[in-house]
Amino acid sequence: MQSPVRLVYLLRPTVKAGILLAVGFSVLAFVSTPFLMPEIADHYGISLGSASLIGVFQLGGFVIGSWGAGRWLQPRDPVFMGSLVAAAAANLASATLPAFALLVPLRLVNGVALGLLAWYGWVQAFGDDRRMGDVAVAGPVVGVVAAPAVSALLEAGGVRLVFAMLAVVSLIPLAFGYHSEVNELPRDRKRHRAVPAALVLLACLGLFTLGGSAVFIYAVVLGTGDPGLTVTAVAVGFSLNAVVAIPGARLKATRKIPSPWMVATAVCAIVVATTDWPWLFLGALVVWGFFFWAAIPGVFDVLASRSRYPEERVGDAQALMAAGRAGGPLLGGLLLDSAGAVTLGIVGSSMMVAAAVGVFATRTVAKPRADR
Repeated sequence: MQSPVRLVYLLRPTVKAGILLAVGFSVLAFVSTPFLMPEIADHYGISLGSASLIGVFQLGGFVIGSWGAGRWLQPRDPVFMGSLVAAAAANLASATLPAFALLVPLRLVNGVALGLLAWYGWVQAFGDDRRMGDVAVAGPVVGVVAAPAVSALLEAGGVRLVFAMLAVVSLIPLAFGYHSEVNELPRDRKRHRAVPAALVLLACLGLFTLGGSAVFIYAVVLGTGDPGLTVTAVAVGFSLNAVVAIPGARLKATRKIPSPWMVATAVCAIVVATTDWPWLFLGALVVWGFFFWAAIPGVFDVLASRSRYPEERVGDAQALMAAGRAGGPLLGGLLLDSAGAVTLGIVGSSMMVAAAVGVFATRTVAKPRADR
């Protein structure tokens, strides 16, 4: 019920259109990766574990870019422009399908650029609910149409066309307003050590994201396998996943006890990895989006209430979740190649359940801090 309101806000954004388009481009680049990996494996004659390196390095670059920017850069126009140009160059070079040893570092460069763009966008919004809403909704809106678009391009022209499209789209934000309204960020703020309860919750978030990413990133491979779905059908599942994620994230009642939603997400993961029934695969893939985004804000609330410096821990949580997403493609590819989809589902979902148990135990044992 909240989604139409958010979409109306996006039509009259308080954040400049070029910045929102850049955030949307980042989502498009990440959504394309699950569709590209099996094609990359076929083109280069390599295993899925090896092909997963394009996702691992792209996400690793995102972690480097977003983490490093907050410590060494200021949100100025040259950073934004340079990031988009670097992304365009990396994707254009990737469209030539060079040697795999060169393609991997090109995806790293693209990932760093995406991390810088995400940081630049969130800096404009931090501390303002309306601006944060504008930036937050840009991703899901693009996510709704991204998977079908990538699927259509893949069928029309293969991997080369998808990379070429990413190169072109990356330059579109330069035609719109993108001047930063944040002049200077403080650099002398001292960081504080996390309390034990916060450390456990951070580890759970990283484990939960690692297990989920290991399965989700291979949804195209899994769906076109035993369930017998087409790439287009899986792409529709991705789009609906993004649609139901919006109300899931906005449902405040789910934040009190997040662990059941984490377990529900784990159930989706094992179903996606093991079912032979196409309708069950698509159903699990779609509701995954709702369950995941119903769980994560609740874990963030638990983390904030058990931390002495919650504003620092939320940043740590984002970094650990990004690291989990970076390791997921490699873990999933190795398990698929060596042990098969059933083992992948068991390992990935077990990680997620273990994280849910850890969050529940910490929430029960560690009471909210009075000094947070």
